[in-house]
Amino acid sequence: MLSPEAKRGGSSSKPDLIFLHQSRASFLEVKLDLKADYGQKMLKWENGVWSWCRHDSVTQLYSHLKILDHINNKKIIPNRYTIRKEAITQAQKTEDQQQFEDQHEIDINALYQYYTNRNCYYIQIGGYGFYHLEQDILNLGTPQFKCKMLLRLRAKTIHSQPLYNYGFYAVLKPKGKPQQTSPYDLEEKEDRIFPPIQP
Repeated sequence: MLSPEAKRGGSSSKPDLIFLHQSRASFLEVKLDLKADYGQKMLKWENGVWSWCRHDSVTQLYSHLKILDHINNKKIIPNRYTIRKEAITQAQKTEDQQQFEDQHEIDINALYQYYTNRNCYYIQIGGYGFYHLEQDILNLGTPQFKCKMLLRLRAKTIHSQPLYNYGFYAVLKPKGKPQQTSPYDLEEKEDRIFPPIQP
């Protein structure tokens, strides 16, 4: 069922897989479990203002959700950008993490829009199965992935050494479990069956 062009997207903005249904190629997002991040984007602080390190359709969505306004209104002055990086202590790193950490619930439509912007309408989640996102464009009869969503802000360690190697991120995360487990699953686990994909 995999398209000849199918290559794992990994942590890039590309889709994880491309599958074929009735000779039509479609993108598929694959998540190991519900702990995975969605749409992680890095921020920077310069001249007292937070902004995105790189602009794309995801940061455009986050800006529409007024994430930058929220962060800038907190008036956080990060040690990471105001102290010579080699001089940053563990206490100063922890202070950055505690000050920046924040989360609030957002509408699931933000997740749908994130994937629609990437022309991706299906997702496989380990332990829960195969779903469609904004719409079931192939008419597979899959349930829609519905779950409470959080937008989380965090100062995340990139590498444990050197100590200053951490960054500031916004990311979407599920809160709790999906409203239902899909009857379909690429792995066919726990009595779930393979999706009705016909290459």
